[in-house]
Amino acid sequence: MLSVERMRVFAAVYEEGSFTAAAERLNATQSGVSQQIARLERALGAQLLERGARGAVATPAGRQLYARSIALLREISAVERGIAALGKGATGSVTLGAMPALTRSIAGPVLRRYLAANPNVTINLVERSSAELIEEVVSDRLDAALVPVFDAPASLRCRLLGRTREVLIARAGTAHMHMRPVDVGTVTPMRLILQSEGTIRRRQVLAYLRSRGVELDALMDMDSMFGTLEFVQNSYFMTIVPAVMVAPEIDGRALCVRPLEHDGLALEVMAVAPSRREPSPIVTAILDLFEDAIAEFERGLNLRLAGA
Repeated sequence: MLSVERMRVFAAVYEEGSFTAAAERLNATQSGVSQQIARLERALGAQLLERGARGAVATPAGRQLYARSIALLREISAVERGIAALGKGATGSVTLGAMPALTRSIAGPVLRRYLAANPNVTINLVERSSAELIEEVVSDRLDAALVPVFDAPASLRCRLLGRTREVLIARAGTAHMHMRPVDVGTVTPMRLILQSEGTIRRRQVLAYLRSRGVELDALMDMDSMFGTLEFVQNSYFMTIVPAVMVAPEIDGRALCVRPLEHDGLALEVMAVAPSRREPSPIVTAILDLFEDAIAEFERGLNLRLAGA
């Protein structure tokens, strides 16, 4: 009868070319290994190994059995590892919210890293505007949400996760300006795309531009970040977004990315959760990873700017 144990014993003899060496590898006796191979040959009705002065040499039947056994043993090993992994880490389900600035380049790596260590956790990620996310947390439809810093009510528990600089995005026709800091006061009048009225970011960006004396030649409302970047890429409109959102463009140069020269505008990210209950260990661990990811991105960006 062909069994997993006998396939392993046969594979060891085949690979070692010796019953003695196979026995040492398997921490077994030579006679025990020989008996297993003999039983396997009787069960299959074919000679698998030729014993001689050169050791154990596979017959054609033995070579075919080895090839098929190895494929099966690899599959069994993968199943064993997969099932063992399901016994690791936390268990449970969470629903998180995040603004588009974080879902484009940071959320994916963070959640994959967490799930690799905690395969029994189910994570549902919701992308909304900050105002909508805050409302959903207050209404207890989200366990936590990542939003810009704001004056939160007492009903929300807040945790600062980090700060990322803002960048001015323009079409890629000025490649020599890519990643060179810019004083927006010199880019006036400006054609600008921002999120629609009522969003936290829109108010912050417009207040910053007024403080720098920027005049707007045109202001377009667009709530799709992907749509905004596509429009900027093919027009003379610009936009201002958190640097962490355009990590692919920083490396790929599909757009001209220029960090703002003055520190008056930055995205400060905080997590909000209902105050009436303690955040679960799952939520806390995921927020720790987001905090680390934001800090790591900013360190890399600062090093790049220092070497520019």
